[in-house]
Amino acid sequence: MGYEPVRAPLSAALVPGAIEAETGDATTGGERSSAPAAEARAHFVIPARSVRKAGRTILRNAPLQIALFFLPLIWIGYFAITSSERTDAVEQARSHGNSVAELFEENTERIFERVDQSLLVVRALYAQDPMTFSLKFWSDKARIATGDVVQFALIGLDGYMIETTAGYSGPPLYLGDREHFIRTMSQSEDRLYVGKPVLGRASNKWTIQLARRIFDLARNPAGVVVGSVSIEVVGRFYDTAKLGAGGTLVLRNADQVVLAARGIDAGSVLGQRSPNRVGGELGDGFYAQYWNENHPSRPDRLVTARRSRLFPLIFTVGISEREIYSRADARQKVYLGGALLLTFIILTAMLFYWRRQLALDRAQRELREFASKFEDALRNLPQGLSMFDGRDRLIAFNRQWIELYGLAPEEIRIGMDFREVFARQTAVLDVEAYLADLKQRLTQSEHTSNTVQFPDGRVVYISYGRREDGGWVATHEDITERKASEDRIERLAHYDSLTGLCNRNLFKERIDQALAKSGASEAPFAVLLLDLDKFKSVNDALGHQCGDALLKQVADRIKAQICDTDTAARIGGDEFAVIFAPGRPAMQDGAASLAARLVKAIAEPCHIDGHPVVIGCSIGLALVPEHGTRVDEILRNADLALYSSKNAGRNCFQVYSAELKAEADQRNVLEIELREAIWREEIEVFYQPVIELGTGRVKSVEALARWQHATRGFIPPAEFIAVAEAGGLIVELGNQVLSKACRDAMTMPVDVRVAVNLSALQFAGTDLVDTVRFALAQSGLAQSRLELEITESVFLADTQENLRTLQRLKALGVSIALDDFGVGYSSLSYLTAFPFDKVKIDKSFIDRIDRSETVAVLKSIVQLAKTLKLSIVAEGVEASEQAARLRALGIPLGQGFLFSKPVPLADLSWQGHAPQRGRQAVA
Repeated sequence: MGYEPVRAPLSAALVPGAIEAETGDATTGGERSSAPAAEARAHFVIPARSVRKAGRTILRNAPLQIALFFLPLIWIGYFAITSSERTDAVEQARSHGNSVAELFEENTERIFERVDQSLLVVRALYAQDPMTFSLKFWSDKARIATGDVVQFALIGLDGYMIETTAGYSGPPLYLGDREHFIRTMSQSEDRLYVGKPVLGRASNKWTIQLARRIFDLARNPAGVVVGSVSIEVVGRFYDTAKLGAGGTLVLRNADQVVLAARGIDAGSVLGQRSPNRVGGELGDGFYAQYWNENHPSRPDRLVTARRSRLFPLIFTVGISEREIYSRADARQKVYLGGALLLTFIILTAMLFYWRRQLALDRAQRELREFASKFEDALRNLPQGLSMFDGRDRLIAFNRQWIELYGLAPEEIRIGMDFREVFARQTAVLDVEAYLADLKQRLTQSEHTSNTVQFPDGRVVYISYGRREDGGWVATHEDITERKASEDRIERLAHYDSLTGLCNRNLFKERIDQALAKSGASEAPFAVLLLDLDKFKSVNDALGHQCGDALLKQVADRIKAQICDTDTAARIGGDEFAVIFAPGRPAMQDGAASLAARLVKAIAEPCHIDGHPVVIGCSIGLALVPEHGTRVDEILRNADLALYSSKNAGRNCFQVYSAELKAEADQRNVLEIELREAIWREEIEVFYQPVIELGTGRVKSVEALARWQHATRGFIPPAEFIAVAEAGGLIVELGNQVLSKACRDAMTMPVDVRVAVNLSALQFAGTDLVDTVRFALAQSGLAQSRLELEITESVFLADTQENLRTLQRLKALGVSIALDDFGVGYSSLSYLTAFPFDKVKIDKSFIDRIDRSETVAVLKSIVQLAKTLKLSIVAEGVEASEQAARLRALGIPLGQGFLFSKPVPLADLSWQGHAPQRGRQAVA
C-alpha cells in the first residue's frame, strides 16, 4: 500500500502556490526566492511530515486499517439496507393486499354461493307443491336459514310478502317497492340479483339482498325468493385481514353501490353509489392494483381491486402508506442506531487500542507467574498428572504419576513417546491398541475416562481431557478401596440378598440393555415371568425360614436350567423372571422349551428340613420384539400371559398373543379416521355400469363408496362399511353418497339411472323419506332416475315399519331393487311382501352358471320375474361365456368386471360395453 503518489496533490491542495515554489521562476532559472515563497515552503513541510507519520502509523496498526475500511462500509450498508427495506415493504404490501383481496373474494363468494344454493333449493321445493309449501318448515328441516343468512322471504307477484323465516306476524307487508324485487322481476334472464343494503322491515337489520325468481308448476313466474345476508357477516372478515391502521375493505355490486365497508365511515357510504378509480382501473378485467393518492380525507393507500367471476361484485382492499412503511421506518431507526453504535464501538476500540500493549506486557509477567504456580500445583496434586501433545510426546508430569505406575524417575523425561513411556508397565498388554482407542474416543468427545486393573489388584481411574493441539491431559487416581465399596453397594442395590438373583431394578435394566442390543443387531429375546403355585400355603404351614429355603432351592433350579447369557431375577415374594438369551435362532421354540423345563423342574419335590414339599409354577412368556419394544409393554404382556396360564389350571405356561387386542385397537383407530373422513367429505363415489347384454348400452350405474386413505392407501369397502355400521356412521355416510350420486347423475345422459345402496340402519332413527326427497330437490334429479337398492337385512328388524318406509319411498316415484337375490333365507317371501321393480341375482349363481342345477334355478327366477313384471340384473359377470349363457336364459341386464370395474365419474364410458368373446375380468 504506497502513499508517495498522494503527497504532491495533497501538498498542493494544502498550500496554494506550492508547485510554483518547487519548480522556481522560469525567467530566473529558479535562483530567485521571495520571502512569501519561503514562508509557503515552511507551511508545506509541516503537513507533509504529519501525513507521512500518519501513513506509517496506519501501516503498522492493523486495527486502524480495519476501522478505516469498515466505517464507510457500515454507512454505505445502512443507506442500501434502508432503501431496500422500503422497496421490500411495498412489494410485501402488494402481495399481502392481493392475498387479502383473494381471501375476501373467496370468503364473500362462499357466503353468497351458500345463500344462492339455499335459494335454488327453496325454489325447487316450492315448485314441487306451491300450495302446501312451507318456507318455515323446510328452513328448519334443511337448516338453510342459519349461519350467514338473517332470513329468507317469499314475495308474491303482487309485491306482498308471503312468508319469512324471521317469524314476522304483523300486518301484510308490502315489499313491491324494494329494489331487489323490482330488478329481479324485470331481469330478462333467470339469474341471481344482488341488491343494495336495506334495513329490513321484518328483521330490522341492515342486510344485503340476494334474490331469485320463483316459478309455479307450469314454470310461470310466481314471485321472488329473497335471502338476506347480514352486513356484519361480510364485514367480519376485516378482523382477520390484518390490514393495520388505515386499512379498508369495501364490497360493491356491479352498479358501484357500496354493500359493505370496513375501515371507513360506513354510515356515509353504505348503500350509496360510490364510483371511483376502481371502475376505470379494472375496466373489463378481474384484477387491478394502484395507488390512491392525494385523497383529501385520508392518507395515500395501495388499493387492490378484484371483480368476481361468479357474482356481480367488486372487492377492494386498501393498505395505508403509513402502515406499509411502518416496519421499514421502525427498522430504519434500529439500523441507524446500529450504525451509530458500530461507529462508536470502532472509534472507542481505537481510542483504547494502546491499552492492549500495556495488557500484553502485563500478561507476559502473569504467564511467568502462572508457570511457577503450575509447577507448584503439579508437585502438590493428590492425583498423578500427565500431559501429551498431538504427536503423543510427553510435555508435563508429576512425581505422583511416576510412583503410581512404578516408573523409574531417571528414565522418564520430557519429549518421550507414549509407547516408550509405558513400554515396561504390566497393566495394559497392548499399548498400541490402547492408544488408538484413546485417540478415537477423544475425537468424539472432549472428555473421556478409563479404568485400569493392575495385576496386583490395584484399580486406577484415569480422566482424559482433549487439548487443542490434538493431545490430552490426564489425571490418575488410585480408586482400589472406593471400587470395592462401590461393588458392595452395587450388590446390595441390584441383587436379591436371599437368592443372589437380580432384583426388579436390575432386571429392568437388563431388559433395557437387551432392547438396545436387539435394536442394533436385530437379535430377538424373550421374557418369562414365573409365579410359584401353592407357595403361600407352604410358607404359612412351615414358617418363613422354610419358605426362604424353598425360594433358594427354586432359584438354584432356575439357574440350573438357563445359560450364562440368560438373566434370572427375583422380582417379588414368590415371583421370578428370566431373560432368555437374545439372538438365539428359533426364539419361540427355544423359549417355550425353556418354559416347559422350568415348569417340570420346579414341580419336582423339594426337601426342606426333612419335609417333602411339592409346589408348581405358572409362567407367562413374551417375545421381543413381537410382543413389545418397551420395558413396561413387555412386562405387561408377559404378565397377561402369566394370568392366562393361571386361568388355564396353573403349573403350565402360556405365550402372549396380541391378535385380539390388535384387532380391537385397529378397529378403534379406523373408526376415528373414518369419522374424520366423513366429516371432511373425503369418501369418494365410484360408479359401476349396468349393461344391456344384447346391445352393450349403459342402462344404469350403481354408486359405490370408496375410501382412499391419506397414509394407508385404498381401504376395501367391506372393511370400512362394517366399521361405519358398528360405529353408527353409516347413516351420515349413506346420506353423503346419496346426495353426491344425485348431483353426479345430473351430468349423465338423461336415460341413465343411478342406483344407491341403502343400509338397514338408515331405516332406523332417521327420516329416510325426507332425506331422499331433499337430495332430489337439491340436485334437481327426476325421481324416475333414482333407484334404491336394499338387501333382506332391511326386513329382518321392525319389518312393518321398514315396509311402510319402502312404500313411502316408492310413492315418491323412485325405483326399489332387491340386491343379492337368492342368497337369503326368505328372498321369495320378500317379493310377495313388497312390489319391487328389480331383482339383482347374486354373484354366487353367476360363478356356478356352468352347473345344471344353477341353470335350473336361474330359469325359475326368470320365469318368476316375468310373472311379477320385474327387471333382472345379473351381478358379478366376469367372462364373456357367462354373458352369453345369461342372454340365452333371458336375463337382459348384466353388471361386472367384464364390462367395467367401479370407476370415478370422469372415467365412465357410455358406449362400447358389448362383451367380446374370450374377454376376461380386470380386477
